[in-house]
Amino acid sequence: MLKQFVVAEPEIQDQEVDQDYELVVLASDGLWDVVPNEDAVQIAQTEKGAACKLTETAFGRGSADNITCIVVKFHHDKADPEEPPPSPPQQNFEVKPESDETQENDKVDEFSDT
Repeated sequence: MLKQFVVAEPEIQDQEVDQDYELVVLASDGLWDVVPNEDAVQIAQTEKGAACKLTETAFGRGSADNITCIVVKFHHDKADPEEPPPSPPQQNFEVKPESDETQENDKVDEFSDT
């Protein structure tokens, strides 16, 4: 019998973020199995590359599982409520038609060995 490793039901928590919240560490069990909450918070508060450092710490402590980590830091005092949020960067894409030569080179003989 095959064992199911991926669970289709996500674990969801709803939390209002106010001035008391400095950061959130979102991580897989590969991190939480070997790094206690207190250690994770201490590393996340002091390190600039906190997610990388947490991942390295979990690996260094012998985590045999996959390790995923995201650190979200809140900067409540830096936001100006009068100022609108910045607009997302604009991306301009240009589609160029392929030349006949390019199309010919891209064709592959489905019976060839190459």
